[in-house]
Amino acid sequence: MSRSLSLPMLVAAAALSGAVAAQTPAPAPAPANGAVPKHNCQKPEFPGNLASENQKNAWRKDFVAYVDCIKKFVTDEQALAKPHLDAANAAVDEYNSAVREYNDTIEKSKAK
Repeated sequence: MSRSLSLPMLVAAAALSGAVAAQTPAPAPAPANGAVPKHNCQKPEFPGNLASENQKNAWRKDFVAYVDCIKKFVTDEQALAKPHLDAANAAVDEYNSAVREYNDTIEKSKAK
């Protein structure tokens, strides 16, 4: 008899824990105040094919500075985002582990 009661009890416990988890709201996203950071790098304009060598060299130098500025901006923004991405990935790993554990428990209860 305990064999037939264990599966319904397990299902009821899973449903109850799901209901409790469903009542726990996810944290609210950060308020969107429109302050999305943008780079302030100035892209130089190509002086044209008729430009002097000095003008073309100055453009190349300015373009390298522009590329470096963009790369720094991207690196800085990615560094700021990394803790958030790590936290999200950890939550996904925890979720996957919990689902595997749940499925294993269900399979074990079916085997009994």
